[in-house]
Amino acid sequence: MKNGYLLFLTAASLLLFSCKKKDKLSMKGALVFYETQCSDPWRGEVTAPGTEGFVQNLELWLEKETGAAIDNIKRIPPRSNLIVCDACTCSSGYKLLIWPAPGSEQPFIDLGFSKPQ
Repeated sequence: MKNGYLLFLTAASLLLFSCKKKDKLSMKGALVFYETQCSDPWRGEVTAPGTEGFVQNLELWLEKETGAAIDNIKRIPPRSNLIVCDACTCSSGYKLLIWPAPGSEQPFIDLGFSKPQ
């Protein structure tokens, strides 16, 4: 019984550590864009941020604009204590992460995306 319990704990620990490592590696190949209040390149061509379908419409627009596929896209909300300004070029606090197909990063960089720090 004791050996079975130790085996279970060992397996659970290995799974826990492997999941953390996988999360850490998930930023590999990602590009980031810090959304602005109103000066993003897709402004007026994609439904407003925060509306239903924004992320899907943005992905389609980016793929059309760059001619490159996106493997994954995520929109991350700001921290709750973030202070922002209302000027058009100021950050809204939202961050977009995209994972373009390998070798197709440059058109996205030309649109204002950058490699995460």
